[in-house]
Amino acid sequence: MCGIAGQLGRLPPSIAASMIDTIRHRGPDDSGMFVDEAAGVALAHRRLSIIDVSSHGHQPMHSVDGRYTIIYNGEVYNFVEIRHELEKLGHCFVSQSDTEIVLAAYVQWGEASAVRLRGMFAFAIYDREARAAGDVALFLARDRFGIKPLYYALFDSTFLFASEMKALLATGVVPRRLDLEALWSYLSLGSFPQPRTAIAGVAMLRAGHFMRVRRNLSVETARYWDLADAAEGWRSEVNELDAISASRRLRELLEEATRLHMIADVPVGAFLSGGIDSTAVVGLMSRASNQRIRTYSVGFENADNSVTDEREWARLAAERFGSEHTEIVVTGADIVRQFDDIVQAIDQPSLDGTNTFLVSKAASDDIKVALSGLGGDELFAGYPHFRRLQRAADWDRRIGRIRKLLPFVPGRLLPDRDFLVATLPERYSTLRNLAEDRVKRSIINSDIANSIAISPTTDIYAPLVRTLGDSVAQTTYVETERYLVNTLLRDADAMSMAWSLEVRPVLLDHKIAEFAFALPTGIKLGAINKPALVDAVRDILPPALLNRKKTGFELPLQSWLIGPLRDRAIDTFSSSQARMLFSESFLLSTVSDIRDRRRPSIRIWAYMMLIEWVRTQGVSV
Repeated sequence: MCGIAGQLGRLPPSIAASMIDTIRHRGPDDSGMFVDEAAGVALAHRRLSIIDVSSHGHQPMHSVDGRYTIIYNGEVYNFVEIRHELEKLGHCFVSQSDTEIVLAAYVQWGEASAVRLRGMFAFAIYDREARAAGDVALFLARDRFGIKPLYYALFDSTFLFASEMKALLATGVVPRRLDLEALWSYLSLGSFPQPRTAIAGVAMLRAGHFMRVRRNLSVETARYWDLADAAEGWRSEVNELDAISASRRLRELLEEATRLHMIADVPVGAFLSGGIDSTAVVGLMSRASNQRIRTYSVGFENADNSVTDEREWARLAAERFGSEHTEIVVTGADIVRQFDDIVQAIDQPSLDGTNTFLVSKAASDDIKVALSGLGGDELFAGYPHFRRLQRAADWDRRIGRIRKLLPFVPGRLLPDRDFLVATLPERYSTLRNLAEDRVKRSIINSDIANSIAISPTTDIYAPLVRTLGDSVAQTTYVETERYLVNTLLRDADAMSMAWSLEVRPVLLDHKIAEFAFALPTGIKLGAINKPALVDAVRDILPPALLNRKKTGFELPLQSWLIGPLRDRAIDTFSSSQARMLFSESFLLSTVSDIRDRRRPSIRIWAYMMLIEWVRTQGVSV
């Protein structure tokens, strides 16, 4: 796991140096830089040594013939398998690192190499023989789910890219100007929908895509993997399975993925929240290792000294698996003291991420790698809205043509009437919606509203509606393409790497994901939550956890706003940056609510993070 930064164009190589220095927290173990000044190329790297911690893993790394140079961030878990294949084709290697394998795979198979990689990654490869204007000088790729970030921009006749936004802002070349249309989406989502970002002119390479940057600085992107399409490769196998055989096959995939995700030459631990997903991961780890697993959970002290958390369930799991367990209880004073660090670490404004920041800080004292159960709810239909959307799909099939009559049915007779009447994009736009479009018009600064082409939130979801014929699969597709990549994964990377900690989400192994996606609704929805996953690991889960009703665990963000962070929040929403973004009436009512300790909406936390980030980074509109 590392940080990367690079450039192609007319700017001096000191730009890449400034970018990589800004994200040195991503790789405290080593650094390196390659410059081809005549070609206008500079590649910079910060290394967090995980596999082959010797100097043989130093980056930038060059191909044997010197033609290609790579900078790479991530882990490819099947690198040994690919190495053996490449050796049979005549390749020789000097290290035990996966970086050397990724580079050799590109030398051998070109762009097709990306689909062979099993893991999480973002990398760039420079071809020094690309001389003509139309030649591809840089090849960049990002993993299937977007676990690892890759930002890019084109300014001053130079193509720039890096692992974090703050690296691009450090160049002095990228204008610190807010993307106002992306801001409109943030007000509803609490995150920025990729490929857009908080900064105008800066984009993220989409998950499952690669990019070609030619000498003339023209840029092309192409998709090499799609969850729905890839899952079709499992269709014939899945069609032969019943629930029992499906759970057995899933268990095989889980065990294989866990073994691969534990490959490291440094200490490996796990986040343990006490839910099904993280407990399953730790249970599988304990079976795959002959050493005690280090696990970490976090709780939060309330104003009345009570503690809000799931540590009881995490402790139950830790006792069952015999893990070396660490519990962290975060107080209001802790949040006040660390708030500026949280804003700095988040890299882009977000509603999420604070929990990961806090647990990563504790874990980083002992380990360099933490496995996570992230993605389980998206792949195995864990959220309540999977069932709600499935019920709506059943209604669609049953009522057919008379669906147009639903608006005339009294709401008291059909409580979900408005949801049932809605189109699929409209249904998805209601999920985790912080503010409806009509509400946003009243809270945003009118100058901003009048200066942008406002699009409805449904436009974010409409392109994701596929003819899948399966409501659960369709919802998984939307969740992985939006909430998972835009919020959960982006925040998890930024917040964990702030502490030089690599987080590996085992359940997002693409083989597990494809198999889960191909499973029919009848196997993924049942009397219990996430039956497909539970049945696959039932024998290792604590019995009490099997009977536990799913409850969403939320941080006490709203309590912090009217408690320990009250003075800070009042200052934030009274600032000139707040007035630049929001309407006066909204700010006055927000400050009044906070001052009077009236519990605010959760969106107030998202908006506070936005304002604080704008203040910290000196961003304008």
